[in-house]
Amino acid sequence: MKTTILFILIAAMTLFASCSKFLDVAPESKIPDEAIFENAENLDAYMLGLYKAWRDGHRDRIGMYMGTDEANIGGNQWRDDNAKRGLDMYQEGMNSTNGIALGIWRNRHEVASRAANAITSLSQTESTNSDEFNLRLAEACFLRGVNYFELVQMFGAIPLSGMEGLGESNSSRQPLDVVYKMIEADFVKAEKYLPDPADASYQDLRRATKPLAQAMLGKLYLYAAEESGFRDYEKAAAQFEKVYNNPYYGGTGAPTYSVIFDANSESSAQHQREMVYAFQFSNVSGDQSSIQWDMGSRAVTNMTPVEATALFAGFDGIMPTEYAYEMVSEGGLWEEGDVRREESIRYDFTWNGQTPSMSGYIWGDELDPHIKKFEDPRILEQGLSTYYSGKNVPFIRFSDVVLCYAECLYHIGRQNEGITLINDIVRTRAFGGTLPGTMRWSTDMGEAEFTANLMDERMRELCFEGWRKLDLMRTGLLKNYVEKRNRWVSGMYKQERINPAVSIENFRLLWPIPLDELRQNPNLTDADQNPGY
Repeated sequence: MKTTILFILIAAMTLFASCSKFLDVAPESKIPDEAIFENAENLDAYMLGLYKAWRDGHRDRIGMYMGTDEANIGGNQWRDDNAKRGLDMYQEGMNSTNGIALGIWRNRHEVASRAANAITSLSQTESTNSDEFNLRLAEACFLRGVNYFELVQMFGAIPLSGMEGLGESNSSRQPLDVVYKMIEADFVKAEKYLPDPADASYQDLRRATKPLAQAMLGKLYLYAAEESGFRDYEKAAAQFEKVYNNPYYGGTGAPTYSVIFDANSESSAQHQREMVYAFQFSNVSGDQSSIQWDMGSRAVTNMTPVEATALFAGFDGIMPTEYAYEMVSEGGLWEEGDVRREESIRYDFTWNGQTPSMSGYIWGDELDPHIKKFEDPRILEQGLSTYYSGKNVPFIRFSDVVLCYAECLYHIGRQNEGITLINDIVRTRAFGGTLPGTMRWSTDMGEAEFTANLMDERMRELCFEGWRKLDLMRTGLLKNYVEKRNRWVSGMYKQERINPAVSIENFRLLWPIPLDELRQNPNLTDADQNPGY
C-alpha cells in the first residue's frame, strides 16, 4: 500500500487510432514523481494508464458473477477448478489462497494506490490548479473511490491509500465508516470537476464524467453496509435524480434494448444515451475483452472443421442458472413478450446448419442456455475466435440508474412515483415500447413484494453485467436466493439431485483477505483475517 508508483505511460497516442480504445497507450517509463504530476502531458498519460488498469481488471469479471442466483459455472469448470467452485458454492475453495479473489484485490488496490499518488500531489495545489489539472484530480478521485467501493463490498474493512490523517496506519484495515467516508469524499470531489458528457470538451469515452460520479455516489448510499451508517435512501435518490434529469440520457432518443448490445451500434448517439459508462474494447489483439470466450459453449468450440470461429463458442466458464433462463410458467424469471430474454440468453446453438454433438461430455450442460449479451459478430468478418470478442462491457447503464432511483423513491415514501418510473421507462422498453396492462406493476405493492419484483426486474434488465451479487448482499436475499437457485449450492439440476445441498455460512458472505496481503503487509497479521476463515 505504501509503495510509491514510479511508472507512468508517456508516449503519444497513435494518430488515427479510435479515441475510445486503449491500444494507443504506449509502454511505461520510469521518471520522478514531480515530472509526472507537474507536467500536463505526463499527467494525462498517467491517468490513461490508470483507466486502462481499471478496465483490464474488469476484462473478466467472472469472480463477480459467481455465487449468485443469476449465474453458475459450467459442469467441467466445477469439476476442474477449485477456485471457481469455492466462490460459486461458498465452500472450501473460498479461502485466503483463492486466485480469483487475489486478482481482484491486487487490481483494485493497485489502481487505487496509484490514483492516491496523484490525489496527494494535485490536492496540494487544487486552489491554483488549471482546469486541466483539477480535471485530472477529479479522475484520480473517481478511480480511487470506485475501486475501493468494489473492494469494501466484497471484503469488508480494507486498507486505504492516501487518506489525510491516517499516515502510516493507512495500510491497516480501516473501519467501514472510515472507508465509506473516503469513498464519499472522492466521489464528491470527482463530481465537482468532471465534465458533463454533453459538453463539447468531452470526447473520450474511456474517461469518467460528472453523471458517472453522481451515479456512483448514489450507489454508495444505496449499497453501503447498514452498519457503516452510510446507507441513506434520501441522499441516494438525490444523486440518481441528477443523472435521471440529465438530458443526455434516456428520453425520446433512448435506444431499444437490442441496440444496447449491438456491437455495430456502440459508437452511435442512440447507444450512448444508455451508457453512463462502459469499458471500451475492440477486436484487436491486446485490446479485446475475451468475455465471450468464458461465456460460450465448449460443444460449439469443438465442432469441425472451422466452427471454432462460431459466435457462441467458448468454455462454459459462466452460465445462466435455470432460474435465469426459464419462463415464469416454468418457475423461472422471464415473462411472455419480454424482448430482453432473446437478447440476453442463447437457446439455439445451430451453426452453419449444424447442431453440435453432445457425445463425450460428462455433465451434459454444454448446450444448456448460455449467455448471449456479449456475442460479437464482428469476429466473423475477421475469421477470429471468441477469444477476440471485443464488445464494450457496460458498467453503469441509464436503466440501472432508473431502477436504483425508483427503489430509493419507494423507500422514502414516494412509492407511486418509483413504481411508475419502472413501468414507464424500464418495463415499457422491455415489452417493445408498449407495456400490456397485465404487465403493469401495481403502485400499492407492499415492501416485500416490491423488493422481490425489483430484484427480478434488475436481473432481467442487467443480467451478467456484474451487479447481482452486490444487489443480493445489500437486500439480505443472497443466502435465500442462491441456496434455491444456484445448482451447485442447491444440489439440484433439472429437478434431479446432483450434490448435497449447501447451507451458506454467514461469514462467507464476505471474501477472505488474501494470504499474500496478510504475509506481505507489515501492518496486518493473521488476526486481521475476516472471521471464520
